[in-house]
Amino acid sequence: MLSQLRRIVQDVAQEPTLASALSGLVSNVKAALKTECCSVYLADYQQQHFMLMATDGLNPDAIGNVSIGFSEGLIGWVGQREEPINLAQAHLHPRFKVTPEVSEDCFSAFLGCPIIHHRKVLGVLTIQQSASRVFNEDEESFLVTLGVQLASVLVNAEMRQVAAAGSQQQIQKSQLTGLIGSSGIAFGEGFVLQPASDFDAISLQKSDDPEKELSRFYRAVKVTKAEFNRLAERMSGHLPTDALAIFDVYHQLLDAASLGSEIEAQIAEGWCAKSALKRVVERFARQFDDMDDPYLRERGTDIRDLGQRVLNHLLETEQRQYKLPEQVVLVAENVTASMLAEIPRAQLVAIVSLKGSVNSHAAIMARALGIPAVMGVDDLPLMQWHGQRLIVDGYQGNILVSPADAICNEYQLLMNKDAELSARYQSELHLPAQSACQAPFSLMVNSGLAIELETTQSEFTNGVGLYRTEFPFIMRSRFPTEQEQVELYHKILQGYPGKPVVMRTLDVGGDKPLPYFPISEENPFLGWRGIRLTLDHPEIFLVQIRAMLKANIGYNNLHILLPMISDLSEVDESLRLIRQAWFEVDDEFNGEGIVAKPKVGVMIEVPSIMYQLPELARKVDFCSVGTNDLTQYLLAVDRNNPRVGNLYDAMHPAVLRALNQLGQQAHGLQFPISICGELAGEPMGVLILAAMGFNSFSMNHSNLAKIKWLLRRVELSELQLLLPEILACQSPKQVRLQVQRFLDQKQLLNQLRA
Repeated sequence: MLSQLRRIVQDVAQEPTLASALSGLVSNVKAALKTECCSVYLADYQQQHFMLMATDGLNPDAIGNVSIGFSEGLIGWVGQREEPINLAQAHLHPRFKVTPEVSEDCFSAFLGCPIIHHRKVLGVLTIQQSASRVFNEDEESFLVTLGVQLASVLVNAEMRQVAAAGSQQQIQKSQLTGLIGSSGIAFGEGFVLQPASDFDAISLQKSDDPEKELSRFYRAVKVTKAEFNRLAERMSGHLPTDALAIFDVYHQLLDAASLGSEIEAQIAEGWCAKSALKRVVERFARQFDDMDDPYLRERGTDIRDLGQRVLNHLLETEQRQYKLPEQVVLVAENVTASMLAEIPRAQLVAIVSLKGSVNSHAAIMARALGIPAVMGVDDLPLMQWHGQRLIVDGYQGNILVSPADAICNEYQLLMNKDAELSARYQSELHLPAQSACQAPFSLMVNSGLAIELETTQSEFTNGVGLYRTEFPFIMRSRFPTEQEQVELYHKILQGYPGKPVVMRTLDVGGDKPLPYFPISEENPFLGWRGIRLTLDHPEIFLVQIRAMLKANIGYNNLHILLPMISDLSEVDESLRLIRQAWFEVDDEFNGEGIVAKPKVGVMIEVPSIMYQLPELARKVDFCSVGTNDLTQYLLAVDRNNPRVGNLYDAMHPAVLRALNQLGQQAHGLQFPISICGELAGEPMGVLILAAMGFNSFSMNHSNLAKIKWLLRRVELSELQLLLPEILACQSPKQVRLQVQRFLDQKQLLNQLRA
């Protein structure tokens, strides 16, 4: 049963078009369950109906011509209930709808199963039989399991068809929806910087130049054979002769008499080299997987390994030949800081990350750069994005593939409106950061990704509320030396003379791995990250603190911030090491008194430390609330997981109530507190925080002008009246509605895009 399920899903995934995928699906299911009819209906939410898209048993002329409303018939009932419907005599059921065009009078038994993806019904898969019987538990379980596995595969098949569509009408319908990572709109060309070299990431595509594709395949085979020769030489002294024979087998498989001829035939049929390789390798591997003999089954692994190596060389050649577009929409499975560093800032217009969610590190980097980003779009093979003309809508979380000119014109108007609003915000950037009642605010910037860009607004800010020191670490192939760190920190301290620069000690782990210091954990966000890592490696911590202290000489505007603190003992150990580093640096300068002792603060992002605030206030000088991780831990939601990304929301009433209590307690202790999480850079978020009494915010430089413009138009007394209504809300949606009403009453809602 399991092998049948796997084979059916793999066959669907391999088909180049949605129609061929569905046609193969119904035939395979009918054969596997030995039933008389199998059909699949897909949902059309614009027309509010299910359309018959494939059948093996009903009238084939009905395909694409017969639809059933969402509230009609047994098909609609399956969609409404979102669960299987199993009937022995379907025609006697009150929900049965007579549809003469499908010719199903001869069938009595009916089993329908919904196909659901991300809580949305995509379609209904049915089997039917003439005998009046209830399908047994094994048959029902098979169909349910198949429906679950098919959901994402069918989405992939549909998007493959859209991206490769030949007609403008098909192309215009192509739109993907993900999670909003960073607001804004951008036009550009999809560029996969580091393509995933696996067959799952390869979409099937045709080519109009078979000779060129054949030449590319021959080159990849030649390089692969040379690679096998080197491997065989290297292992000849370590493996017996019979074990080395596998390399000879690989050579033979690549020859024209074996896999090679099959791949050549596929290329001759019009498939590109990657697609031909994928089709042949997956077909042969499946044949071996289905064999009873264990030894022969293992040959499927050999076939995949061989195909993988050829694919790697095909992709390397393709990547070298590809020219960077003038307007780059960077697409990756997970966008990293090192990827961003490889693309000139002037050419990077947007980010699409197949994984990650609203507050994953990639989204934070996009907001820091002021470019739109859409996250969690995992429904399309990675390489399908390469070279596609894209519009990235960071306001709605939409990506439009090969949009029509009319759609481009509409989005251009929106971009013009954005430019007008931005100019309006920028016109007041030089004015004081204060409310309409002249209550002062401290507006600082989050820095670290693009220092040159971030320091351009230094005269209009109160300093740096968060300098992320991990970026220089992430962008290197080794740990930076002490002197290299001194030079980096000197630039940022020099850029904000007389203003505080809060430098967070190395905060890696979670979704910020170091390429040269890999950390493999099942649950990295609850694992070895932040201060936990650096305290376990004091040699890293001490070098960084020494570099900060040296860079601060002559400026004396350094503040040190400790991340991921969950226990007071971590504070004590950190302070001990900071004192040690200070004595060492002071001794280097002969105790001349030029090495200042910086203020030290703690990030409030782990809930446990919230309940030790009085003790914390006696140990350190200030605290800064990281709302991103605090929200994640309070709600038990991995913010980098698109499956639960919709549950992550800093506007959740529990998060807001926790922040309100935290602010009240800090003010009562006269303990300086600021907000450096993403919530501080959101218009609605900053209004709520100001209502709670917070007056120090740090945000991405791209949000600074907008937030200052907004705060200058509200009275604190008005916000304080709004606060009880917000704290009484039961959902994030209610919170946003309350703030929207307030902004609408102030006639500010239409002047904000957030």
